Amino acid sequence: MSFNTPSKQEKTGSELSLEDATSIHDASYMRDLARGDVESVIKNCTILSVPVFLDEMMATISQPPPAPAMDANLFKGVPAYEDKKGALEKHMYAPLREGFTAIAQKLSTTLKTNPIACVETYTSMNTIAEEQAFDAEFAPDLYLTLHEGPINALFKARNEAKKKKKVMHVWRESLFHYPGVLIEVKRSAGADFPWVAKKEDTYDAALNGEAKKLLEQIHRYISYAQYPAFPYRFIYCITVTGAYMRFWKWAATGARVSDRIEYRKSPEAVVRFIQALQMGGDPAIGTNVGPGLLFDDYKPPKGMSEKEKFRRAEVIAALYNNKVKPAWEDWLEAAASSGVWQLGSWSQNESITDSYILLQYPIYSTISIFGRGTRCFLAVDRAAFEHKDFDKQDLTSFFHTFKTSWQFIVRSKENDFYTVGDPGNSIKYLASLLGGGVLPNSQQSAAMFVDQVKGRVEQLPLYPEPPIKTRDNSHFYQRELRWVLLKEVGRRLTTVESSGELVQTLRQCLSAYGDIGNNRIIHRDISANNILINITTGEGLLVDLDSAKYMQRSESDKSKVSAAEKRLLQREQEHAKARPVITGTMVFSSIALSRSTIPRWWHDYEAFFWLLVWCTIRHVNGVTLVWADGDLVLINPENRQKALDQVFRYEAARVDEAREQGAKAKLEFLENCVMVLPDNQQLETLINKLRILFKEHYTLIRSLQAVMDAIRRLYRVARKDVPDSFPRSPFSIASEDSVAIYLSEIEEEIKNMPNTTSYAGEEVTAALTRAKAAIQQQGTFPDYHAVEKLFNGLDVNHSPLMDFLPFTPKAKEDDEGGGFKSLF
Repeated sequence: MSFNTPSKQEKTGSELSLEDATSIHDASYMRDLARGDVESVIKNCTILSVPVFLDEMMATISQPPPAPAMDANLFKGVPAYEDKKGALEKHMYAPLREGFTAIAQKLSTTLKTNPIACVETYTSMNTIAEEQAFDAEFAPDLYLTLHEGPINALFKARNEAKKKKKVMHVWRESLFHYPGVLIEVKRSAGADFPWVAKKEDTYDAALNGEAKKLLEQIHRYISYAQYPAFPYRFIYCITVTGAYMRFWKWAATGARVSDRIEYRKSPEAVVRFIQALQMGGDPAIGTNVGPGLLFDDYKPPKGMSEKEKFRRAEVIAALYNNKVKPAWEDWLEAAASSGVWQLGSWSQNESITDSYILLQYPIYSTISIFGRGTRCFLAVDRAAFEHKDFDKQDLTSFFHTFKTSWQFIVRSKENDFYTVGDPGNSIKYLASLLGGGVLPNSQQSAAMFVDQVKGRVEQLPLYPEPPIKTRDNSHFYQRELRWVLLKEVGRRLTTVESSGELVQTLRQCLSAYGDIGNNRIIHRDISANNILINITTGEGLLVDLDSAKYMQRSESDKSKVSAAEKRLLQREQEHAKARPVITGTMVFSSIALSRSTIPRWWHDYEAFFWLLVWCTIRHVNGVTLVWADGDLVLINPENRQKALDQVFRYEAARVDEAREQGAKAKLEFLENCVMVLPDNQQLETLINKLRILFKEHYTLIRSLQAVMDAIRRLYRVARKDVPDSFPRSPFSIASEDSVAIYLSEIEEEIKNMPNTTSYAGEEVTAALTRAKAAIQQQGTFPDYHAVEKLFNGLDVNHSPLMDFLPFTPKAKEDDEGGGFKSLF
């Protein structure tokens, strides 16, 4: 497997699919972002005994030989600073590196394998971290890798550039482009984690300040740098805390952590760890590149030299670069230098396996290793890439998108949603499916759910799939790596040049959304990531059905159900047995989804509105927010982020709190704010009409919610429980008819209520009266198709031609919005 050195480093430090970043170079932002995820990390940690952890590593190696005898004093030179103040952890680096190197060299001689190298990265990366405004903690201390030569060459090139007073950034696509195991060192055992593998179902999950800081640190390394830089199945790391060491294995379903090891007294576990990596090579380190894996090295035809292969890759990257209008520098050089892959031989469809090559550098990559970990790669027709008249072709017509994501096994496949939503690949403005499936033998699972507050292990809901069991018989989630190949490639919505082009793009994607809705598909993730602009046609492009849901047809319509729909429906019914979840990008999600997990079409129509508001505040010139209390906010480059926070307010330590805060802020905007655009009267009219439509919508919904809350209080007084027949959440209401049905259900429920206090009964009656009055005043339940009608009513030809501005004055540095680097 070959890896190639990018000649320069782009200015972004990680690929963030978050909308609230003020600057990709804001170290405090990055630290805060990581801290918000620590609770999730803890809850997804499984503690294993050292033998069990190592047995899992060795399981993939056929008949591993016993480890050779090693000097018991390999790490004796590592100082212990448990009681000494002022000592520096950097004094531990050299003896640790010497110990790892001695093990690797002895194993190499015995096993006849290439030795794994231990590279000291802290001193080389520290100044680089400062150049990019990252805190020094963003640089790991040591790095175990099979690619010592290229990494050292990068550091040497950087130092030479520095002598000439040139800045050569060597960050993610340099160090982490070469697979390896990062090592983070702390001088004190006080930074270790108070976790011990036991047979009992109890763990002490509370973390002190030092341990929590270390967990934040390695989570940043893994999630914001190493994982997005390369297609991994899992990632190993090592933490050294004074006299103790732990092994970690990070994957989409969680982190598996070994018991701590007294490595200075007994290095045998470290020897076995290095042996497993050295015998298995890069695939053992966790890469998804190699025979039988997701990608494999591209083997050019006879007559094509390596130099020509990279030249063609550079031409393709340049064309793509020009089409997507990136706001960062050097994507071209990073992408071209990263080399070319082909799909692995795992696909049963040879036309897919043999027909495409991919640039190694992803065009989109999400942060955080936990979860779906979506990545997109630029795919090119292999025949066009290898054609003798390569330079004479319209190469962009051969560009496609290859997407991978780790999905729960019980979730329906994205390609099935495309098949049902657009059975003939005929819906305009919807991405066209060329293929999709599952990477064989890619299943992953996490074992236990450690509850930080209660300090105990909770068993997760049992999925309908045959569960895998740990040694204590607890069940856990399972994910598998899925892929889709799409015909089109899109550029980001925020690269449009005018509000007219923005509205036109949203209008076109609304049309596509309505068409898949006619086939019973709800998208459930309308966002700036998934509303794109086709780089070939310049038209809107709706993508990403990962989170979609199939809505069952009515009884009178069931005769139209296709075989594909039946399979999808069966899968959806199985999935419904699992814990219901709220999907979608939080900043754009419907207010109703803060209170209900039942998806409705109008939730997505509302998301289109919030996307329009977000883009307008973020990019359109001359916007003023007029609040009911008299506060006027004139939007300018310096306060755009503050205005976004005021309207969307989605920052919080916990996701559920952020969702609730965001819903309250959006409701406040609907009720108390008017957007004024003196230079763009049409856009102002569109936004405010949509705002009034959803304001009326929630006036009715809130009236119905008040009735439900009053009845719930009454039941708490009278019966302490709520009957199964209790009316469903008003946030799940889909139409005017269902409002009427809902009210009739409530009135029937009131008739059947037990006798209770007069106050509670009066409260329910008063709430019901107010709800009826709201319905009479409004006249009808809002038609969600009115959103599409309002968009279609805007004459984009008379909108300003160039009113769409970069998010900040420093567009090149801030990546059109502070690191929201998501082309697809």
